Amino acid sequence: MAQESNSSVVEFQSNLTISKGRSFQELNNAYKLPTDSGEHLRLELQHEMVKIMLGGSIYQTPELVKAALSSRENLKRRVLDVGAGSGKWVIDMAEEFPHADVSGIDLVLPNVLTDSSRCVPTNCSFRVADANKDMGKIDLTYDLIHLRSVESGIHESDLFFFEAARVLRPGGILLLGGGNPQLIDENAKIVPLQKPGDEGYSYYQHMVSCTMDVMAKSRPIRSRRPFWKSILESNPNYGNVRIHEILVPTGPWPNNLSDTNRKLAEITQQNILRLLPAFKAVLLRDQGLPEEFDDNLVEGAMKEIRELSPAVHGYSKWVFAPAVRTENPWVARKDPWQEPEGYDVYDYIVRPLPKE
Repeated sequence: MAQESNSSVVEFQSNLTISKGRSFQELNNAYKLPTDSGEHLRLELQHEMVKIMLGGSIYQTPELVKAALSSRENLKRRVLDVGAGSGKWVIDMAEEFPHADVSGIDLVLPNVLTDSSRCVPTNCSFRVADANKDMGKIDLTYDLIHLRSVESGIHESDLFFFEAARVLRPGGILLLGGGNPQLIDENAKIVPLQKPGDEGYSYYQHMVSCTMDVMAKSRPIRSRRPFWKSILESNPNYGNVRIHEILVPTGPWPNNLSDTNRKLAEITQQNILRLLPAFKAVLLRDQGLPEEFDDNLVEGAMKEIRELSPAVHGYSKWVFAPAVRTENPWVARKDPWQEPEGYDVYDYIVRPLPKE
């Protein structure tokens, strides 16, 4: 163990760093969230949240997925989950499709592998890999590739989609999904961040902004999720691209929610309450501001979300995008995808407060 100058305890175990009691991976400096058991428990809750969004399923477009993974004699079906997190999606898929080999890759292994109380199906496996560096090493062919909530760790989305197409069989499915934690209004517009003390100020939106500011120090935030349809449709390896967007309340504050949507809003509220300590861990590790500032920020944000104060009467936006690998031979990327004219990243993420 070594004592840091900011009094946080750091120790190294394999590719992990422990800081302020939270574990972080060291393979990909763009991915900042913790990678420990606490975060994996949150991801399992998020998994249940997404299932409600998808009508009880663990994947979108069930007709495409079931066709792609239909059992055939002398043909082994394969599924790859990129950014497997807690491993819950991999395990659920392995149980639903016992004739398929389901693999998960991530920057750390899931804690379920060391939990003797939990059963891992024999047709699923996990390994440590960085999707930015290791996709080119894959020589197997997959029927389905799945990514959920990993955009911040992917350096170039359009390049990754080309690499995914290379290892997808013709007719195979690419499934993308992801949510944005920042507050948006009913028109899916970013709720502007006000100065502390001003009308409309939100501790929660401020904390999201500070966390994104930390992430931007490793690489510019490009926010590709709003452009998934354009990126995939410009890629000659894909067809039948679909986009499904869902606005989810930050908690059960609307009065007219159905039973299902109320349950979704309640789980979303709990997910945010578990996400905020992860954001605090990121700020304590990388932002360099006084710990008292971070404590006040997270306490204010937790209070807003618990009490569902008017400051957080907003939504988070989730996007799901399936695409089908064409029958044509794979085509490598020639030129990077270009942002549309007039692109401003702050149309898609909260603009930070001016530096004083």
